[in-house]
Amino acid sequence: MAEVKLQAQGLHKRYGAIQVLSDINLTLYAGQTHALVGSNGAGKSTFVKILTGAVAPDSGSVMLDGRALPLGDPQAALKAGIACIYQHPHLIPELSVMDNIVMGHHPTRRFGWLDRKAQRKAVGELLDKHDLQLDLETPVGLLSSVQQKEVEIAKALSLDASVILMDEPTAALSRAEVDKLFRSIDQLCQRGVAVLYISHILDEIFHIAQQVTVLRDGQVKLSAATAELTKAKLVDAMLGRELIAVGQQAEAHATASRPVALECRALHKHNVFSDINFSLHSGEILCITGLIGAKRTELMRAIFGVDPADSGEIRVWDKPVRIRHPLDAIRLGIGFVPEDRHRDGLFLDLSIGVNAIMSSLKRVTKAGLLLPGTMQRLVRQQIAKMEIMPPLPRYPVKHLSGGNQQKVQLGRWLLGDTKILILDEPTIGIDVGTKATIYRLLRELATQGTAVIVVSSDMEEVLTVADRILVMASGRIVATFGRQDVTQSQILAAVSGEVS
Repeated sequence: MAEVKLQAQGLHKRYGAIQVLSDINLTLYAGQTHALVGSNGAGKSTFVKILTGAVAPDSGSVMLDGRALPLGDPQAALKAGIACIYQHPHLIPELSVMDNIVMGHHPTRRFGWLDRKAQRKAVGELLDKHDLQLDLETPVGLLSSVQQKEVEIAKALSLDASVILMDEPTAALSRAEVDKLFRSIDQLCQRGVAVLYISHILDEIFHIAQQVTVLRDGQVKLSAATAELTKAKLVDAMLGRELIAVGQQAEAHATASRPVALECRALHKHNVFSDINFSLHSGEILCITGLIGAKRTELMRAIFGVDPADSGEIRVWDKPVRIRHPLDAIRLGIGFVPEDRHRDGLFLDLSIGVNAIMSSLKRVTKAGLLLPGTMQRLVRQQIAKMEIMPPLPRYPVKHLSGGNQQKVQLGRWLLGDTKILILDEPTIGIDVGTKATIYRLLRELATQGTAVIVVSSDMEEVLTVADRILVMASGRIVATFGRQDVTQSQILAAVSGEVS
C-alpha cells in the first residue's frame, strides 16, 4: 500500500450565502498522480487555495505526513513541502533558469553576498537528478511553454516539495509538449512525489492519473481509481445524474416556425473552434453545453465581437452582418452576460444605477446630457423587476452578493433594445432562489420573443430552461437535441466525446 502523503479532512468554506466547499475529504499518496476534476464553479480553485495556504477554511484540517498544517499560511505550506504550478507561469522572464529556480532562497556567502558557484552547483545537481534538460543561463522568457513548466517543477523541487499541485498545466502546450510534461510527472512520481493534477481534458486524466476525485457544487461526488471509470461515468459525476424529466419544469415551446434571429454559418477561428453552424429562433432558449475546454465561451465572445472569428458568416434577422466589436453587436440588439462578472461584466466601484443603464444611455440622455429623473425612474423599475437587494440605486455593486450582482448584469440588457441575449454560465456561484428568478426571467423574455442562448455546464439547468440543446467538444458542435427526444445517455455520450 502506498504511503499517505497528504489528507484533506472535512473542509468547509462559505462566502456569504454561498457554500463553496462542503465536507471535502481527499487523500494523496506518495508516488501517485491524483486528478481533480469538475465544472466551472465546482470549488476546485478554492480547494487548491486552501492546500497552498492562500485561503483558510471555515473548518476541517490538512495533514501532511501525519502532521496538521497551519491553515491560511502560504509560507507554512511552502515550507512544509506543498508547491503549486499554475496554468500561467509564475516566473520572471528576464532572469535566467538558474535565478528563477533559486528565487527567494539564493545560496549566500558572508555579509549576504550571493554565492554564484554554490548556486550553479546546486541547480545543476538538481536538474541532473530529475533528468531536466535546461540551460542554466538562458532567460526563462526565451524558453518554450513546456520548458517553463519544467523550470517551475525544478523550482518546486528545490524547495523539497513532496506534494505538487498542477492547475491546468497543459493549457498552452502542443501534443509533443504534453507528452514531455507527462514524462516529467512520471519521473516525479517515481521519486515519491504526490501530484494533484487539475484538468478538464479527459484523455489526459485517463493517461496520467491513477486516482480521480470529482467536485460538483462544492462536494465530492466521486472518488475512485481511474481504471474503474469510463469517460461517460466521469462526465456523469461532473454534470449530475438527475436529469429533469421533459415537461416537469416548463412546457415545451415550438420555435422552429418562428423567424431566425441569429444564424452562424461555417464560423472558424484558428486553433479555437471550426465549422460552427447553428440557428437561433425568436422566442427560443438554446442551451449550449459541454465540458470546460469545449470552446463555448470563445464562440460566444466571437459572436459578440470581443474576439471575432477568422472566417464564416453571422446573420441577424436573415441579413449578413459584420461584428468586429461589441458595439457592433449592441447596435444589432445583441446582449452578452459574460461568465466572469467581476472581470468582464460589471463596473464594481460604480453604483447599481450606473451599471444598470450602461448599455442603454440613449434612453437617459438628451443632447449628450444626462436626464437624472428618467434615469432614476428606469433604474428603480429595473431594481424592482429584478428583485435586487438592497433596492438602492446608489449602492456600490461591489458590496452586493454574487446573486444580486448577476441580477444587475442581466437587468442591464433588459433596459435596452435587446432582441438576442447571450448568457455564459449565468448561475455559477449564486443561490437557489436567485437561480429560480433568473430562470423565470429567461422564460418571460422568450415568451416576449427574445432569442436566448444559455451556455451552461449544469445539466439540471440545461434540462430546466432549454427548448433545444447543442453539445460542443474540442471547438466543434458534436450533437443537437430537442427537449422532447433527449436522453441522459445521449447527452453524456456527446459531452464525453463518445459519439459515433
